[in-house]
Amino acid sequence: MKETLKEIPTILFLLIIGILLPVLFLPIILVYLVFDFFHRKRFKKRYHNYLLSIEGKKFFCYTNRKNNHHYIEKNIIPNLTGDIEPIFLEGKILRSKYIQEYISHMVVAVSDRKGYPYLIKISKGKAIDKSMNNEFYNFKSQNKNPEDLLILINSSFDNLKSTL
Repeated sequence: MKETLKEIPTILFLLIIGILLPVLFLPIILVYLVFDFFHRKRFKKRYHNYLLSIEGKKFFCYTNRKNNHHYIEKNIIPNLTGDIEPIFLEGKILRSKYIQEYISHMVVAVSDRKGYPYLIKISKGKAIDKSMNNEFYNFKSQNKNPEDLLILINSSFDNLKSTL
């Protein structure tokens, strides 16, 4: 019983600290949340304006995954039509001539998450995407003609439609 009584001040101290610390940090947390809300809102507006500024652009996104990277750079990239821009992801580093912040947000926000490579088309201020992962691996594993894959990529870009 005496041991339990000796622990009461420690328990009360921890209870008071457990209540006071969140109360003390609540204003800081609220200020951060308000700041973060406006920061995200401003980013979304700038991102939308950026997408409008690159209206009609088409992107072919691929990674440095072994074997695929060399196959894509040898057979696909040199033969893409002039209006399709390659975006290369080397680990977490994005290689593109466009504004890194917006392109990286666009790639992260891909809705069709079946795997790389991705096709992204900017239409009406929206980034519309499609994964070419299944098609790519079917062509590669079956040693089909890469030119047929290029035809499929071009037709897939034409078929990308806005969901709005």
